[in-house]
Amino acid sequence: AVWVRKAADQGHADAQYNLGAMYSEGRGVPQSDKEAAVWYRKAADQGHADAQWGLGAMYAHGQGVPQSYKEAAVWFQKAADQGHAKAQCGLGLMYSEGRGVPKNIAKALSWVRKAAAQGFPAALERVAELEAMQPSSAGMG
Repeated sequence: AVWVRKAADQGHADAQYNLGAMYSEGRGVPQSDKEAAVWYRKAADQGHADAQWGLGAMYAHGQGVPQSYKEAAVWFQKAADQGHAKAQCGLGLMYSEGRGVPKNIAKALSWVRKAAAQGFPAALERVAELEAMQPSSAGMG
């Protein structure tokens, strides 16, 4: 934990993310959602996709930060734009439920399909579900 902390303090995004994960899980350091969020944010601000997803999840669940679907969607979007499958699926689910973003089944399906294309299991399960929710196109059937 000492070396990870030194690298994190020096601004290394991977180390900041790893330190955040260590605090989140209580691995080598006392478990602290608040500390996890602090370190995830430092890495996320540098464009670290895993940290952006982790911080988004913390906002979605109100762990170590005030609960905010809107803030969760912001961070999921940043990670999703970098091809992060979990974030793409999470953002898709937020669009499907209208949490933190306006409800939009077409956008939900687009993001979940991107995650499914990477083989992400939760996304694979949701594609058919979302397709069934989408209004059928005019002239078909």
